[in-house]
Amino acid sequence: MKRSFPASVMTGFVLCALVLAGCSGKSAAGKKAHSPTSLQVCGQFLGAENVRRAVDAVDGGDANATARNSPDRLAAALTLEAKKWSLGDLLYYPHHACRIDIPAESGGAYVIEAEVKWSVLAIDSMREPKYAKSWRQVNDQVFVEQEPGPPIVSLLVACGIPGAASEQEAELPLQMTIMDPGLGVEQRQPLLSTFARTLVDELACTGDPVVPAQLLR
Repeated sequence: MKRSFPASVMTGFVLCALVLAGCSGKSAAGKKAHSPTSLQVCGQFLGAENVRRAVDAVDGGDANATARNSPDRLAAALTLEAKKWSLGDLLYYPHHACRIDIPAESGGAYVIEAEVKWSVLAIDSMREPKYAKSWRQVNDQVFVEQEPGPPIVSLLVACGIPGAASEQEAELPLQMTIMDPGLGVEQRQPLLSTFARTLVDELACTGDPVVPAQLLR
């Protein structure tokens, strides 16, 4: 025996279905709209205006970016590593924060890349002659190295993590590196200093390390 439904009930079912579909679509669209692109995440690490100026400086095509982790997620991974570390541990995993590829007219691409890791170098070792030749001391907690060949610049900063081993701040500093296609100091310096300050803030480093805007000569 077939059961029939009043027209009003059927109309209600249809309206509910339409409302739910509309809400679902709106929710998905809203989520997509609020999800930052990789280029925007690179801006969170390096400063959006700094990224724009660096991209403009190479005069290439439209920039393509890769950034798998936001600053807070990357800081969480670094924090976990620091807490697991013990004196004598030499396993240091580099994290790629951001990579920007800018097509070149001649083919290939200009590449800007930022990565971070807990360094194998200790803060005290920076005062040894073999390191003092290449690493310049900016202040008591920050050191900078510019490699003479490829356009790579690295920054070392003492960053203590609450809950880590007592030796961690001095023996396991944070090392950030920027690689670029040969940017001028006026583009490279803000990328590096902003990258360092972003992670120092996200990690809430003990000792309150100060990363100045002026790092490179």
